[in-house]
Amino acid sequence: MKIFKKIIAVLCIIIISSCEDVPDFDPGISEPVVEAFIYEGESVDDIYLKKTVPFNSGNTIEPELISDAIITISSDSQDFVLSPVADQPGRYFYDGNDLSINIGGNYQLTFEYEDRIISSTTTIPSEPEGVDISPESIEIPEINSLLDLRDFRESFQQTIDVIWNNNDGSYYYLVIENTEDNPESIDPTDVLGGLGINFEFTTSPTQQNILELRALIHYTQYGMHKVTIYHVNEEYALLYETSSQDSRDLNEPFTNINNGLGIFSGFASQVVYFEVIEQ
Repeated sequence: MKIFKKIIAVLCIIIISSCEDVPDFDPGISEPVVEAFIYEGESVDDIYLKKTVPFNSGNTIEPELISDAIITISSDSQDFVLSPVADQPGRYFYDGNDLSINIGGNYQLTFEYEDRIISSTTTIPSEPEGVDISPESIEIPEINSLLDLRDFRESFQQTIDVIWNNNDGSYYYLVIENTEDNPESIDPTDVLGGLGINFEFTTSPTQQNILELRALIHYTQYGMHKVTIYHVNEEYALLYETSSQDSRDLNEPFTNINNGLGIFSGFASQVVYFEVIEQ
C-alpha cells in the first residue's frame, strides 16, 4: 500500500501560507514539489511532481502538475530514466525490470527544472524485525440496534496486538486494509460496506513497537485483513509532522530536496494478516 497522496498538497499550502518565514522562498516564482517514494522489492511507480503557483499569477494556491520532466534515479553508478504515466499527469514510473530497490541501497533522484538541477538521495532502511500478530482471528457481533451497540462494549475492549522490534527508536507506520472482494460491515449502516469499498486505516509515524487494533477504529468489516508494517526514514516522519502542524503555528516545512521542495524517501515492510469473524 502506498503512502497518502494528500500530504504534499497540505505541504504546499503550508509553504505558501508561511512563505515569509521560509528561507530562500520567493512567492513570485514557482518551485518544484517532489513526492517520491520507493519501496524495497517493488517497482518504482510512486513518483509525483508538482509546482507551486506564484502569488502574482492570479490563480489558486493549488499546485500545478509537472508532466514533462526527465527524471533519473541512479544507483550503483547506473542511471534509470523514468517515464510519465499516460493517464495520470504528474506521475512517473520506471518502465523496466532492471531497477532493483534493495535493503541498504542508496538512490539518487535528479531532474532539471527551469535551468536548475533538482536532486535528492535516500537509503532503503532494514525490514521490520520480530513482527507478530496475536490473536490471528477475532469474533465480533454485528451491530443492528442500540442494544447491540451497548453490548458491543465488551468486544471493543478486545484487541489484536501487532508487535515488532524497535530497540533504536526508529520510525514505523502501519496500514490496515480489508482484503475481501465483497466486504461486509460490522455496522450495516456503514456507507463503505454498502458501496463495496474496502475499509483502510493508516497510522501516523510512530517510534513505538506495538499497535493495539480495536473494532470500529482500525477495522470496520468482517473477513481477512492485511497489516503492512513500514520501516520509514526520519525524513518522512519530519515531513509528516510538518504537514500535520496547527495552521496557527506554521513553521518552515521540512524538505530533503535540493533546489526544490517535498520529499524523496525509501521504505521496507513486512506483512501479517488477521480475520474478523461474525459472532
